Amino acid sequence: MSDKSGQQALRRGASSMVSAVFISRLLGILLIVPMQNIIGEYALGLYGLAYPLYTIMLTVATAGFPIALSKSISQLTARKHYKEANQTYFIIGRSLFLFGILAFLVMWFGGPYYLSLSTPSPTIVHDAIPAIHALAPALLILPLMSAQRGFLQGNMRMEPSALSQVIEQIIRVATVLVGLFIGLSLHLSPSLMAAIATFGATTGAIGGFLLLLYSVKKLRKELQLKGRLERTPHLRSSHVLRKLGIYSLPIVLGTLVLPLSQSIDVFTIPRELIAGGMSNHMATAQFGRYTQEALRLIQLPLSFATAIGSAVMPSITSALSQGQFLDAKRRQHQSLKMTAFIMLPTAVTFGFLASPIDIMLFKSASGSTLILLAAIMSLFSGLELVTTFILQGRDHFYRPVYHMAIGMILKLIGNIVLIPLLGINGAAIAGIIGYAVSSWLNMGTIRQVSDDAVSVPKLTWRTVTACIPLALWLYLLNHLVFTYALTLSSLANRWVALLAVIIGIGIGAPIYLIAAIWIKAIQPSELSSLPLIGRRIARFLQ
Repeated sequence: MSDKSGQQALRRGASSMVSAVFISRLLGILLIVPMQNIIGEYALGLYGLAYPLYTIMLTVATAGFPIALSKSISQLTARKHYKEANQTYFIIGRSLFLFGILAFLVMWFGGPYYLSLSTPSPTIVHDAIPAIHALAPALLILPLMSAQRGFLQGNMRMEPSALSQVIEQIIRVATVLVGLFIGLSLHLSPSLMAAIATFGATTGAIGGFLLLLYSVKKLRKELQLKGRLERTPHLRSSHVLRKLGIYSLPIVLGTLVLPLSQSIDVFTIPRELIAGGMSNHMATAQFGRYTQEALRLIQLPLSFATAIGSAVMPSITSALSQGQFLDAKRRQHQSLKMTAFIMLPTAVTFGFLASPIDIMLFKSASGSTLILLAAIMSLFSGLELVTTFILQGRDHFYRPVYHMAIGMILKLIGNIVLIPLLGINGAAIAGIIGYAVSSWLNMGTIRQVSDDAVSVPKLTWRTVTACIPLALWLYLLNHLVFTYALTLSSLANRWVALLAVIIGIGIGAPIYLIAAIWIKAIQPSELSSLPLIGRRIARFLQ
């Protein structure tokens, strides 16, 4: 493969992966809306209690291994060691499948104990156990899928991996919606409705696995044909696992911080709310409102931050390996500017339209303050993500892990101190403090290791200025709409809220874009580097 065709394949693959992540996140957010309307906030809270343990087990079983395996496979195929590539995949796949069985057993039998740590209420534990058990079978499949994706990506076959994510999410959404409507007609309990909602992860995994299985079988046959004249290698499983484990460990630790942070919420939020005098039912509902409504909404803009970080990490590594130190600095500056260019206006939009967004999606404005706080949190969370990738691109894998751990400890302390004082809003403020500190520490480390006096305020002041007319427009719209909407029925309020969001974003986006270009917060040529939407905007401006 020529260098030019290789770069084209890489761009196509990266675009496929970014699009898949975006579509999957969007489908996940859209699923929460009918779920909340059908099953209610108590069942949604049970759903939220089940997922953190599942995410921890899944992260340990899968995070890092696709990247480590793809790196190893790409090196082997580049040297035309096709049989060794096949054998390496078989060893990793078998090991991850065995780990999946272990994860399933821990989830199934350890789930009730995990739940008992999260709440003092035996009733909530009893109601959440079916959701835990419905999730557990997915762990038998997903670890093996991570090996399949690493094998395909190592051979530059990004499209099947990306498509499997979308198929997995589509099947999950269809399973949940059909199951919930059937459950609603049968008048099932909130406990069983939450279990139906979590079981979608298992059916989605089966669909994604079958698609990947077809692609992997096809690829393995190709490699067997290419390596028919090779001598059969004799690889030791322990050697292969140790080699990949060393590379994947820091990635696993970094990825594990988020589910551990979610577990902190599970262990502290319901318990602190109940200790403050709130009923078991209301505490679980408040927990669901925070974790499955407010935090789920900000996953969409964070997917762009993840895409920017995923692109800048290998870019910086490549520049440094060629001795292009100034180019590496320019690339990290550009990634921080691009992050601000997306995250700042998104946070402003969520913040000023928090009430209409809450009414439009979840029928009432009771969670609008949480959405506002989550919007602020997304700024620091996005900065933390991108700065972590920058440091990893500079081969500093463990420093951001330490910083995230510090942020997690501060979040724990914040939950314990602030929830009794401020209720569920205290959990959101604690999250803001944790992400702000860890991203600040990351920035300090970047300045230290790159000998670059990079400053986020200096890089983003133009973007902040461009957000001012957007904020003014959204404030006026929100004020006028809800002065009028308060006089309408609840159904009419929902339609007015939908109209407010459509008009707010439809007019606000061009206002922000024009202001950003006018004050040179971004150059039209820079827009094309934005994931998913950049080239479309650049073509429109041209």
